[in-house]
Amino acid sequence: MNGARCALPARRPTVRPRLAALLLLATTPFATAAGAGAGAGAMVGGIAGRLGSPTDYVPALVVHAWSEATGRLASVATAPGQTSYLLAVPPGRYLVFATPADPGAPPVHGAHTRFTLCARDARRLESGACGDHGLVEVEVGRRRVDGVDISDWYLEDAAVARIDRVLGRRSESWTEATLAAPKFSEYPAPTAATGAPVIAGARAANFAGGWLLERTPCASVGAATGGCENVTLTELATGRVLRPEPLAGVPAAEPCAGVKVLQYRRDSRLLTVTTARGDELVTRYLVWNPTEATLRTVATLSSTVAERCGE
Repeated sequence: MNGARCALPARRPTVRPRLAALLLLATTPFATAAGAGAGAGAMVGGIAGRLGSPTDYVPALVVHAWSEATGRLASVATAPGQTSYLLAVPPGRYLVFATPADPGAPPVHGAHTRFTLCARDARRLESGACGDHGLVEVEVGRRRVDGVDISDWYLEDAAVARIDRVLGRRSESWTEATLAAPKFSEYPAPTAATGAPVIAGARAANFAGGWLLERTPCASVGAATGGCENVTLTELATGRVLRPEPLAGVPAAEPCAGVKVLQYRRDSRLLTVTTARGDELVTRYLVWNPTEATLRTVATLSSTVAERCGE
């Protein structure tokens, strides 16, 4: 079913399905973390602020700043648990918002809004005066603008639709199956993601804690197929090289803007492969077992190209 977008007034405790799916990443109510990232004082220009979520834990996000005047969209990815961000942008006026980064994460958005500004006054927040969840433009000059916090995840429908247009997303296209899809955070890598990356020579692990995932062109590429790639996995601790059968001959080109053929992370054993089949996009969710050196399919999600690509 197509769930309603998250647009809850500040005083209404009801949680709609999409926001409820985000709550599965952690527990308990609103938390906005304090402090700026290390080295923030050395950065000149740009935008900086705190990251919050409807939970006590901030998941991996992609933070965006969009200028309506220029059409410029700047983005930066944050790690799970990261509580602040820095985003370099040239002078201008920007809307600042964030989206969860996990495949299958609910299509909700957090943003810097009038509610964010109002909620800094505890008395106004407690009195229920902070009911406006409209987006706020941030004016950036040659010096960095601090305090652009992203802590409002209860956006109005108009704001959500506006962000979807900026990101090239089709509003109201996500289904219950999409919301229930596996998440990176559900399959952590055996090595601590917050520690130093595993490095062998000039190569660093980019998948499942200690593995290097690399894509190489197929030996024979037919023009009619649009090209394909094979994927190899190298265990950096031992030098062992594997070529998993489920990752042989994956498409070289992305099916459309914003939809990647492969998605994976160093801190997770989950990997997704999305391919086109006629007018459908099929995403396979695969979990890596390093002991058995196997990839197991744990879920498959099908959707139309129009749903995923906004065509």
